[in-house]
Formats: sequence, structure tokens, C-alpha cells
Amino acid sequence: MKRKEALKVAAEKLPKKRFKHCQRVAETAEEMAEMFNADSSKAYLAGVLHDYSKYDDLAKMYQTVSSEGLDPELLEYKSEVLHGPIAAVKVKNKFGVSDIDVLKAISNHTSGAKQMGILEKIIFVADYIEPERSQPGVDDIRTIVYEEKNLDKAVYAITKRNIQHLLNKDQTIYHKTLECLNYYNMAKE
Repeated sequence: MKRKEALKVAAEKLPKKRFKHCQRVAETAEEMAEMFNADSSKAYLAGVLHDYSKYDDLAKMYQTVSSEGLDPELLEYKSEVLHGPIAAVKVKNKFGVSDIDVLKAISNHTSGAKQMGILEKIIFVADYIEPERSQPGVDDIRTIVYEEKNLDKAVYAITKRNIQHLLNKDQTIYHKTLECLNYYNMAKE
């Protein structure tokens, strides 16, 4: 899928505010790909499409989990976790995106995972640090990325913050997120 087509399908499906976020993630991911010697065109594509299923009907998401043989544990979660894996399936089936790096980056941007590839890490981090993000601590993560140039440390720091947030809200934590935290706690040095 070419950049122009990805922008078109994302713009047609997503609310304007979410589409603008996806554009910023794509631009941030493209910039990070150049910094970390990754494929910038793949980074841009994954960034534009990462939230493609953010607003899909939850019941249909659950049907997709079952029909596509995704991790059955996903049925215990809502859109916040589901929209990544569902978007990966949708862009593959609907638009023929077959690049495994792009699909894994889209799929794992919500939960993280252990042993992520470079593109997965870039999308995971770019989604958190795109220029309009202003959550507490985001500037610390930007420093880790742009000054320390330590992607593994950024993944760890984001995952730790996400888990602390979920614990504070008494939310269940998806096993891939815990695996991500543990893996990058060891890998970050």
C-alpha cells in the first residue's frame, strides 16, 4: 500500500482528530526510523494505519478475534487493547498489506511485546511521543529517544507508565504488556 492510499483510507474511516494523530505518529515514526536505521516508508505506513480500528464495534472486534484465530485472551479486553491486533487483521485482509513488520507494528502498538522488532518499537514509542501528546512524563521519554537514542529504554519507560496507570485504575493487564515490561527491563541497559 502506498502512502497516499493509506492516508486516504485512514481519513475516510477515522474522525478528523484521530486521523491528525495518525499523521503525526507517521511523521514521528518516519523521523525515528531515520534515526534508528529502519525503513522509513514502512514506519510511515504503520503510523498512518495503527489506529485504523480504534472505533470499530466491540462485538465485531470480538468476532474477528475468534474468526481470525487471534489470542483468545483478547476477548477479556476492550478496544484499548483490541484495536491494534484488529487493525492489523483488517489492513491485511481489506487492503492486502502483507509486510509482516508493518502488521506486527500495528498489532503490538497497544500492548507492546517482548522481543519486538525495530519497527514495532518505533510505532509503540511514536504513538506515545508524537508532538501533540502532553501526558505527564512524555518529555522524559522524548529525551530518552532523541538525546539518549535508546529505543529499548523508551519502550520500558512507556510500558512501566502504562502499567502504573492501569494499576491505579484497577484495570486488568494483558499478559503481553507484562512480558514487554519484563523483557525491556533487562534489555534497556
